[in-house]
Amino acid sequence: MEFVIDEQRKQTLDDEFDAFTMLAQGNYVSLYDVKGKLTRYSPGAVELFNLPGEYIPDGAYDWADYIHPEDRKHYLEVMERLIGGGIRSYDITYRVRTRSGSYVSFRFIGAVIRAADGEPSMVGGMMINQGLLDNTDSVTVLRNKIGFFEDMPTLMRSEEKVVTLLLGLNGMSTINEVRGYGFGNRVLQQVSWVIQESIAGRGSVYRMEDVTFAVVSSQMSEQEMAALYDAIRVKLQRGVRVDGILSRLSTNGGLIMTRGLLMDAGTIHSCLTYAYRISREQKHGDLVDFNGTANASAREALDIINHIRDCVLENCEGFSLKYQPIVDAATERPVGAEALLRWTNEAYSEVGPSEFLPILERDYVYEELTSWILKRAMRDGMRFLEKDPDFVLSFNVSLPQLQDEYFTDELLQTMSQTGFPARRLMLELTKGCRLIEPERLRRITALLREEGVRIVIDDFGSGLDSCAFLKALAPDFVKPDLRYVQALEQTDADRATLEGLVRVAAAHGAVTLVKGVETPAARDILRSLPVTRLQGNLFARPLDAEAFIEAYY
Repeated sequence: MEFVIDEQRKQTLDDEFDAFTMLAQGNYVSLYDVKGKLTRYSPGAVELFNLPGEYIPDGAYDWADYIHPEDRKHYLEVMERLIGGGIRSYDITYRVRTRSGSYVSFRFIGAVIRAADGEPSMVGGMMINQGLLDNTDSVTVLRNKIGFFEDMPTLMRSEEKVVTLLLGLNGMSTINEVRGYGFGNRVLQQVSWVIQESIAGRGSVYRMEDVTFAVVSSQMSEQEMAALYDAIRVKLQRGVRVDGILSRLSTNGGLIMTRGLLMDAGTIHSCLTYAYRISREQKHGDLVDFNGTANASAREALDIINHIRDCVLENCEGFSLKYQPIVDAATERPVGAEALLRWTNEAYSEVGPSEFLPILERDYVYEELTSWILKRAMRDGMRFLEKDPDFVLSFNVSLPQLQDEYFTDELLQTMSQTGFPARRLMLELTKGCRLIEPERLRRITALLREEGVRIVIDDFGSGLDSCAFLKALAPDFVKPDLRYVQALEQTDADRATLEGLVRVAAAHGAVTLVKGVETPAARDILRSLPVTRLQGNLFARPLDAEAFIEAYY
């Protein structure tokens, strides 16, 4: 059956398409007329993807067939939500098959246009070829994060000292909400000019993720880069002017110095991001030098992180899990265990997670590591369940994991693959999880509890929002902050503080599990409180799976 194009609808489609094309700045455009069941593509896209034509009616092709199989599901979900009214715009990147049969990464930015009756009329937007623009930021025309990773290896091969600054802005989300993204982009352009003028040819400037910029220099000392940061900070606090409107911005900054190190650029970026997060979350924007934050020497810390990243990419070589028993307070018999991550290397012996996880949490390798932890812990957990059907496995969940929209699916899928029952699993929400949007966190925990997973609030009592957090989540267990446990034997007031936390938790239906029990005196005090489970070196240090089974079963 031949498709007849409605000329009036075609004219409307063309008018909208022309408007999108003007905004696309040379990028391809695709626009779908929902009611007319007709899609129009830019001629360049028709040629690149070998499409049937510039105007394509429904049924003549299926765009999903052009998308890489691994990306197709996400694309279909986004389109369903878009046309169904769940979202109004999209910004997604996926791989598309070209005429040659190879796949090219494209970023698709667009929105749905609705008719007067509220129903979707047009869906479409820009198609940005990441292969052509992959190292240049389209807003500031600076080299972007990809360009940063391309350039760093050349700098790192020399024996010269390289100083790198990561500078980020506060307040841009408000500017975008109030004045629109077009205005916000012009603010970012002004900021990029301020930074470039300040560096004055002594280094290179990059537009990194979101509202962050990197400055890399082999000519400046750490002190000179710190002074540069202060100068830029003052200029932005005074404000940048766009369309006669003054926008004042505060900043955060992280700094790292490397000298003649054969270091992966990803390692440099992870350590730099770690220092930047400390500036933003703990230092009110004051510059933080990574070289002064590490427990070991700066060179040793960088070397450890570099080794660890390589090991993650080599199927988590050198990583292991150890299990510290959680015991019944009355009998001291184990009722479960917490899985604890370790990394061992001949050069560094055993390294605890506090030495590397805070740095790796924003690194792309972190997802690989957490996936390995889930699988290994549940496989070991199945061995424990064979010995004790009532055994409960516990492990920490971090903020980046909960921010990952696929974490819940991966967790449930891993349980299905390993056969580990949800009712035997406890997830401990670390302190950082309180930074996630409350309603999102409630949805995630509610979904998991419906499956049977038990939820634990770790570090309960730290921060002013602990009680509100407890009330909102209604967890199964709480673990009081270690500071209260360590002070338990010091004064009656310290004991009363911990007792108060236990009773508050009980009032909200949560059982208290106390970690960090080191002495018989602390154990005896805790037994006088409504505490049912204990954990600490008094009972056992963390053991590998074989030793755990041998010791208790």
